[in-house]
Amino acid sequence: MVTQNDRLAALERIARIKAERELKKFAAFSQRMAHARQRADALRAALDQCYRSTAPLGVAEARMANAQAGRSARELTRADRELADLEPRFEAARQVAAREFGRAEVLLSLSRSLAAKSRGPRF
Repeated sequence: MVTQNDRLAALERIARIKAERELKKFAAFSQRMAHARQRADALRAALDQCYRSTAPLGVAEARMANAQAGRSARELTRADRELADLEPRFEAARQVAAREFGRAEVLLSLSRSLAAKSRGPRF
């Protein structure tokens, strides 16, 4: 005979599996976001370095430095846009993972409290 406690335990196991899957997805997405942030920061530093250079430049060097700064600025704009595009999906993945984890925790808590009630008070 299947008791309500057994059913809750089964639901909790299923919820744990779903939560683990969502947490793995979120971890992968989090790594991707961290990489995108690092890339944007590196590009920002490279662009800043281009503008901080105080060495006197000839016409040819100035043109090359200007082209490099322009390329760095375009890459930084692209990286910032990519980061902005990822942000809403990152937040949604975080919420889904938190919800699934919370669901598993609630089912575990319910299962434990029902098991404690079924045992009754101990005198």
